Amino acid sequence: MNRSIKILLLVFVICLVAIVANLSWIQIFGAEGIEDNAFNKRRLVEEYAIQRGDILSADRQVVARSVDTGTEYQYQREYPLGSLLADVTGYDSWMYGRSGLEKTYNRELLGDGSVLTLRSLANKLLGASKKGNSLVLTVDARLQATATEALAGRKGAVVALDPGTGAVLAMVTAPTYDPNVTVPFQNDDTAAWDALVANPEQPLLDRCTSGLYPPGSSFKVVVAAAALDSGLVAPETQFNCTGELLVHGYTISDFGGKSHGNITFADALVVSCNNTFAQVGLSLGAPSLVQYAELFGFNEVIPFDLPVAESRIAEPESMDPVAVASSSIGQAEVLATPLEMALVAAAVANGGVVMEPYLVDEIQDYNGKTIERFGPGKWQEATDRATASTLTRMMVEVVDEGTGRAARIPGVEVAGKTGTAEVEGAESHAWFICFAPALDPTVAVAVIIENGGEGGMTAAPVARQVLEKALSLD
Repeated sequence: MNRSIKILLLVFVICLVAIVANLSWIQIFGAEGIEDNAFNKRRLVEEYAIQRGDILSADRQVVARSVDTGTEYQYQREYPLGSLLADVTGYDSWMYGRSGLEKTYNRELLGDGSVLTLRSLANKLLGASKKGNSLVLTVDARLQATATEALAGRKGAVVALDPGTGAVLAMVTAPTYDPNVTVPFQNDDTAAWDALVANPEQPLLDRCTSGLYPPGSSFKVVVAAAALDSGLVAPETQFNCTGELLVHGYTISDFGGKSHGNITFADALVVSCNNTFAQVGLSLGAPSLVQYAELFGFNEVIPFDLPVAESRIAEPESMDPVAVASSSIGQAEVLATPLEMALVAAAVANGGVVMEPYLVDEIQDYNGKTIERFGPGKWQEATDRATASTLTRMMVEVVDEGTGRAARIPGVEVAGKTGTAEVEGAESHAWFICFAPALDPTVAVAVIIENGGEGGMTAAPVARQVLEKALSLD
């Protein structure tokens, strides 16, 4: 009997120790996880008792603000510009969570960031009503509207950057959505959200940062930079284009089977000669081709305020001659985001230096005082300045005399490159990348129109409208 009691007592002691240990672990190490759990209603009520900071465009239009709803979740979001910057701001919703800058800068918008003003710190200590900090974006709502109008409802994306700083001036994805749909006090019909999620057109997908597409001939800018920078070719180097190039039994054809005959490397970029660039890629070899692509940002994680899909080119050891030739004209396994291709154009415009792209210019407290400012940061050096200068002159000829003539602006030199990326079983994707003014660039643009056909016909006019508006802004 005594032995049975002792065993039972031992079992109870072990259970008690386990319970105490578990509770201690939860309170000491697991408290933060419980606090951050999306199903923790107490946390949500406390969070939405805070007047979240505004999000302002570069031209000081209110993109997001908090309004007092008089409900249990007191302060909830309102997006006065609707869908215009939805892909940038994302949404904040106690029902559906967060995305975009609302997620990236959540702590700052709640006033809990690394930088606190004396007043916000005092409010926090005294338990007074809290107001979060505001974000001022680099994106200009006027330019964003122009890019949206230029896309005209077609599926695709536009990214505009300041090539010297990396500041994002516009970032448009289509189709998109109205973030007000995610806010329960404005729209308590969950069917609207369910329809967004189920929509096969994927309006919640940010094509600028997460869309991966074959870049087609717009990738020839990377190949040209590699060939010029390595000394393999000069603008006047002669090639012969017969309209078709046989590589290990596979035929590389020029558009429409056209033969360009004897042609210089510079002119090959102007007319977008596949034969020439496939030959150049084969002469470069897979290691050099991939190395330069990576210097421009391929196979790398772009440092950015939002998650970005990694633009890709195959590893050199996996590439046979056919893959090298096809990759050199932006096909095969080459995939790029519109943000990446905007960085390619911006790198050439910036003397070969790739700047880190960014969306937030500064953080302000609720009195409008700047408490943190963000600025330019160098990411990578893709080419030397002389190569970038030579390539710029070649890209100007693309717009003046070649496939990019639809991007010409009277009185302004535009440097650009078209792309028509083949898609199996569907119409080609239309690309155009560019910058202006060519000799003193202030804006670089990438445009893709999914299944839009020829880049020079459909994407270049969109880019021209964006360039014109950007150059006209104060």
